[in-house]
Amino acid sequence: MGIENITARILEEAREEAENTRKAAEEERDRLLKEAEAQAEAQKEELQKKAEEDAALLKERKASVAELEVRKLKLAVKQEMIEESFQEAMKSLTELDDSQYAALLERELAGFREEGGEVLLNASDKSRLSGTLEKWMAGSRLTIAQDTADIKGGFLIRRGNIFVNASLEEILEAEKKEMTAHLASLLFA
Repeated sequence: MGIENITARILEEAREEAENTRKAAEEERDRLLKEAEAQAEAQKEELQKKAEEDAALLKERKASVAELEVRKLKLAVKQEMIEESFQEAMKSLTELDDSQYAALLERELAGFREEGGEVLLNASDKSRLSGTLEKWMAGSRLTIAQDTADIKGGFLIRRGNIFVNASLEEILEAEKKEMTAHLASLLFA
């Protein structure tokens, strides 16, 4: 065997080794590419699933917020209707004719006849009803005050520095607190 044969054999073995290394590298590359593609596909599916879940959650949240807003608007409308009902009641009371309105005030004042005090009316009520009420108060410890109260109707009782508020606003506000649930069931049943 000569040098040429040995060189040829070494070259042939080197080529074979290079070819085997290349094939092994290609196989490793193909395996790694398949793994990477599989991982990428799995990540893509996971991201897609997460995106769908997030979209569904966002849609659900938006629906909940919208539903809450609708309920708030309905409640506001109902409260406005109740408020309008009480404003109409106030208007009806203040527009009663003199004899009916005086009778209403007399009923409210009846509990104060013995305790006494000064009765403060608004300017309009004082001018239209003071004579009628003074006759009704005769023999009681109540008197019509010289000054007036800044109220829509009804009266205040003053005993020194103590005031009893029997204004229509106060009476209707107390009634509103008690009757709101009942009124709501009647109006919105």
